[in-house]
Amino acid sequence: MTLLTTAVLSLALAQSKPEPVDLGALRDTLLVLTDGQKHYIAVDPAQPQRDDIFYSGDGKVFARMPHGSGGRSGTESWSNSFWDPRVITTGGSPGSVWMQDSGAKYEVNCAKKTTTLHALPADEAKKLLATATFTERLWTRRAEKLLRDDTGVYFFVDRFLSKDPLDRRDYRVFAGPKGAMKQLPLKNIVDDDQGMILATKGGNLRLITGPEGKMEGKWVQGKTVTPLVEIDLDRYDSGHLVYMDLGPYSGLRLGTPCDDLM
Repeated sequence: MTLLTTAVLSLALAQSKPEPVDLGALRDTLLVLTDGQKHYIAVDPAQPQRDDIFYSGDGKVFARMPHGSGGRSGTESWSNSFWDPRVITTGGSPGSVWMQDSGAKYEVNCAKKTTTLHALPADEAKKLLATATFTERLWTRRAEKLLRDDTGVYFFVDRFLSKDPLDRRDYRVFAGPKGAMKQLPLKNIVDDDQGMILATKGGNLRLITGPEGKMEGKWVQGKTVTPLVEIDLDRYDSGHLVYMDLGPYSGLRLGTPCDDLM
């Protein structure tokens, strides 16, 4: 890891547009599913369980869905699950798109809500897709750390979501009570094998590796040190907390059908 120093980290990455996707000949063969309310899923009919699956909330821009896993049974059925931390339940069930009965039934599941879909006729699908734009994932952030003090003040750290696990950049820090967190402008970042120090204008968030590899979190303002407890981001309910309750991502779309069908 390296030491990164900057006056104020730019939010350009957080707000950047996803990269365009050139589908080539695949564009003319995509199966388009809709609920009849201008919400569309476009999927490769030859490999519907894989990651060539896109969602659009308007029929104009289709973003690649964050693919999780999928399965297929001949031409009788297939499923394609996608990442959406807002909808994972106690059973660990992710959002998913399904085909059953050899195409007689299509559905998309977002937590407890199931929406019936139907396939557009090939000529209608081709006309819709002819002028549509296709992009990579809409969502470009990764939740890094979540901590809290004993009064209910949360500290949340995220960064740019990259395909490269060593690509750690564009950190942001948010602090405050649930539903009212504010971004804290960063002055300096230390990120190495001993932990992280995120220096903001209001104080320093220290995430230091302690004995036996356990992380110790502290919020330091001058001589005042406030201990913090870490919240496990891998818990099913942490996704709902981060992406819906805390506030940093309020109103933002993740690029899945659950943006509109939840």
